[in-house]
Amino acid sequence: MAKKFMRLLTPLVVIGSTATLFAQEGAKPANVGEGTVTVKGKSYPLKNTVAYETTIDGEEGIAVVLSGPTISSEKINEARKSEKKGESSDFRRPYVKLEFTKAGEFKGWGAGAGDISLGRRRGDATGEIKVQDGRAIGKASQPNETEGMFPSGLDVRFDVPLLRAGESLPAAKKPGPAANVKPTVTGVFKGNGKDAKLAYVSAHWREPFGDKPSIVLLFTEKDHSKDKKPDFNAGFGKFGSALIVSLHEEGDIFGCEVAHTALKHQNFSSIGKINTSDFEYADGQVKGELTTDGPADVFGENWEVNVKFVAPLGEISKEFQPAASKDTEENATDKPATTESTTELSEKPSPKPAKDQLNAKDLALTKDASDVDYKALVEQLGFKSKTNVKGVCAELSANLKAQGWTKDGSDLITAASAILKRKRGDAELSIFVKPDSGGSQVQIITGGLSWDEK
Repeated sequence: MAKKFMRLLTPLVVIGSTATLFAQEGAKPANVGEGTVTVKGKSYPLKNTVAYETTIDGEEGIAVVLSGPTISSEKINEARKSEKKGESSDFRRPYVKLEFTKAGEFKGWGAGAGDISLGRRRGDATGEIKVQDGRAIGKASQPNETEGMFPSGLDVRFDVPLLRAGESLPAAKKPGPAANVKPTVTGVFKGNGKDAKLAYVSAHWREPFGDKPSIVLLFTEKDHSKDKKPDFNAGFGKFGSALIVSLHEEGDIFGCEVAHTALKHQNFSSIGKINTSDFEYADGQVKGELTTDGPADVFGENWEVNVKFVAPLGEISKEFQPAASKDTEENATDKPATTESTTELSEKPSPKPAKDQLNAKDLALTKDASDVDYKALVEQLGFKSKTNVKGVCAELSANLKAQGWTKDGSDLITAASAILKRKRGDAELSIFVKPDSGGSQVQIITGGLSWDEK
């Protein structure tokens, strides 16, 4: 079977903390899900947990996801669809995903934290699960590793309701009009170590991205509330240092524009390092935390942010609502779990290795690709080009198309960075391009390729 990989923007992370044994028999316990994920010496707390029936390696199984941010029904539905097709799934970071067979056998775990992603692994990890009175109860742990590219470890426990096939989390509250709350922002926003005092924040809807409702968060030093084009003008320094973040209503960031007066490059795009934590859009307001988990290097300089914020945000207007998709229609007609659907899952044969599985070293690159680095352990490769970001994207897209790769979603390309996703049968590519010494640097995270020595 083609190897799976955990989709995540850039490299990967792990977990470490204290875990306890199964809950004692007796009174029905409160929902519990906790632990930490530690990667390269940094620990990330996990406090939200969901357990759901799904497809693991073509057979019925159970996935348990422990996450820092809240976990939405939409994410679970997306994950189930990907897993049913034998593809990888991901959640908002930091998170850990445990996989078990229906009989309770531990299959392995994967994680994502900061700018690091870990695909399914087993190693010295151990995991247990039991289903009792409609609840999934268990634990998993792995001693902290001290060697390897991404030293990691994990220790978590959980006791939560199990979502059966076809079941979803309770529907979220209807947002309603904007709440009467004062916009506030606290924390640090630094450029080359110099702090800029972000004093103003606003939130508003923007055009859909990826066929999903999208929000813009604008943070500035000076008041931008009366400006008709605050996002545009903030990028040109009208309100001092500024941070402009585009994200979906569940907190997934897909755009980040940095404008800091202490940086030589005072306006650039930087995604991949910045993440949301405790993000929530409900009751007419949006709130949470934005962080880069320390300094992020860009063009030989560095910037970082760690702020908490609250801003009013009402219901999305019709002009910014995405068109109904086929997936939405299918979700609306999904049938509840039945014995028949369970049988269909159990009778589905395990997928077989693809006959035309492409070797990683045969993957189409640009003609001038140099310093090509194949990392079989994490199924990633990187190379450099003398061409700028947009030029590399154009050539690479054409070469991959000729090799049978197709787009998987919309490309996000600017002069400062680019993200491309491609599919070919069961194989997947997540491609990241950024400027480097007058040319470009490309990183490709792969899944479903052969990494056997040729």
